[in-house]
Amino acid sequence: MKAKRSGSSFNSLNSKRKLESVFLFTTGKCNARCAMCFYANDMEKKARDMSFEEIKKLSETAGQFNRLWLSGGEPTLREDLPEIVEMFYRNNGIKDINFPSNGIKSDLLIEWLKRLRKSCPNCNISISISVDGFGETHDKQRGTPSFYKAAETLKKIDDNFKDDGKIIKNIATVITKYNLDEILDFVAWIYGRFNVSTHTIEAARGTTREEGVKAVTEQSLREIQDAIAPYYLLYARRIGAGMNAIGRGLTEFFYVGLMRAMYNIRAQNIDKPVCWNMDCTAGETTLVLDYDGRFRACELREPIGHVKDYDYDIQKIMQSGAMKKEIEEIGHGYKANCWCTHGCWIMSSIVFNPLKMMSKLTAANREMKKLRRPVDISESFLNNLEEKYNIDRDKLKEAGIL
Repeated sequence: MKAKRSGSSFNSLNSKRKLESVFLFTTGKCNARCAMCFYANDMEKKARDMSFEEIKKLSETAGQFNRLWLSGGEPTLREDLPEIVEMFYRNNGIKDINFPSNGIKSDLLIEWLKRLRKSCPNCNISISISVDGFGETHDKQRGTPSFYKAAETLKKIDDNFKDDGKIIKNIATVITKYNLDEILDFVAWIYGRFNVSTHTIEAARGTTREEGVKAVTEQSLREIQDAIAPYYLLYARRIGAGMNAIGRGLTEFFYVGLMRAMYNIRAQNIDKPVCWNMDCTAGETTLVLDYDGRFRACELREPIGHVKDYDYDIQKIMQSGAMKKEIEEIGHGYKANCWCTHGCWIMSSIVFNPLKMMSKLTAANREMKKLRRPVDISESFLNNLEEKYNIDRDKLKEAGIL
């Protein structure tokens, strides 16, 4: 299926703030036990997932918004997830879906993506597979042997949606004490072996399942960011392939600028909260719905109510005294001093700060020009990495990666 990516909600800058992103924790169930999971304590409560009918009421009252961010738990463990996404597409006109997964249930994931491409034809779907390191490192960090399954899933997604611009293929990696020493090699290997649009590198955030798993400081994260910077130029060129010169130039400016600007904000907030120099719009443009019906302005802040107390009406929730009080206490980040490293909130805020956004992108692109250098992604280099990290090449061949 050949299709071009339609305009993402990130493509339009807007200073008028309204609900733009709903973060739906689809389930409290997970088939992994990630050491760095920030949601583990919530899932340990083993509360009941919201029913389809409850979520339906929320969708019917939400009005139009742009982005549906799925989360969990593991979203593929929610059996009625396609119906939920289709409902938000019909009722709310969503333009972008962010779909994270650990990639363990690969065949089901492909089945659902095919279905959603037909039932939600005008929607961009960013499928983000979590891969945290080479082989045993990934398995240890994820708490389950899943490295080769995740790699297989990535290959299947590419095989099925190679020419489909509405399926945006991403990889997400969380830096911890387990993978810190191999992260630079891993970034190179991922670019060389997988046809993805983005590889995001995040530091562990919030209260993690395993104590002491956080491993980076501002200095070490900046060193990592500088070292992997050339790959983001390569990713921008990969995305822009086939565009005209103007399209390629704009893609490079925005992609490279956004990635660098986001990483700069993350680095400066690793050791302590530091002002983003733009408003955080949590609660104004974002709503988090926990799997059990609690709601928040931001994933990293405490729940402020339960949807049943507002008749499952999102308009009531957004206009509620509880949400207004939360927005006031956050004070666009300045009052609460809760500046964080969370890429979703950085990106959800930046489009509503258009002047600051352009300033940050311009500065970020200037920085990136100084960091450009050739990188080795030759077959011999990739082979050496696989030998160094004891990767089973026969399994990669079985998956069609080699």
